[in-house]
Amino acid sequence: MNHYLHLFRQDYFIADINTVTVEKRDHQQPFPLHDHDFHEIVIVCSGNGLHHWNDYIYPITSGDILYINPKDIHGYESVNNLKLDNILYLRDALFLSSIIEQYLPKQNTKHTERGWRIKPSLIKMVSPLIEQIAIESKKNNLASVHLAEALFLQLVILLDRIKQMPNTQSPTATHQLDLLFTVLHNSIATPFNLDIFCKQNHIAARSLSRLFKTQTGMTINEYLQKRRLCTAMSLLRNTPYSISMISAECGYDDSNYFSVVFKKETKQTPSQYRAKFSNKTNKR
Repeated sequence: MNHYLHLFRQDYFIADINTVTVEKRDHQQPFPLHDHDFHEIVIVCSGNGLHHWNDYIYPITSGDILYINPKDIHGYESVNNLKLDNILYLRDALFLSSIIEQYLPKQNTKHTERGWRIKPSLIKMVSPLIEQIAIESKKNNLASVHLAEALFLQLVILLDRIKQMPNTQSPTATHQLDLLFTVLHNSIATPFNLDIFCKQNHIAARSLSRLFKTQTGMTINEYLQKRRLCTAMSLLRNTPYSISMISAECGYDDSNYFSVVFKKETKQTPSQYRAKFSNKTNKR
């Protein structure tokens, strides 16, 4: 038995002829696990939260781009001022399919390779296109459908071009933030020292901390803890590793302290969390 919702295209596209539409979520609330019979590009505009995606959990924040396939199961929790632009599209029905396909991930690409980050400041480049798509997608005449697809083509090309941009910029504030995210993503199992990072990269720690809080709504330590807890949740759900081994994998030297932090954030112990998902698996 499946334990998630099913969303259907007829509830989001205004007519059978429409192939692209936009669902803006200025205040995304927690949303249970679900799948849908359409493709989706999720652009995280601001705020933060946890994204469940095919039995893995990731912190998301401003600048994250996610390409969701119909067979994916995903949902949101622990949201904090989360603002999303969701672009829904019927991949197999696109009039411009042969061109658009060149700028989308392959259909069989693993979900772990269908999510990446852009600099939060670059979201301003794609926002006008999304607004135009939203306007045209609310009409059901053929010219508007074609125009919506043409705008969608511009969007996916722009996103692909941004992804391919060489990282040769001077150490601007957004570039400093990108450096920090890269290091934090690689610091799950090892300690992170902000002062050492800032000295190595010639960055002022106080201004970087302020910038990080402005962009994500979290402190650097809060974000790193979210990443570690997300890794722990994924390991508890998908591996037989002991809790002490998982705590070490997630950067906690003391498994008791790890359990205290985990319970504070999730309202359940690691063992209770694991048992809950074991029970669901057995019922399917």
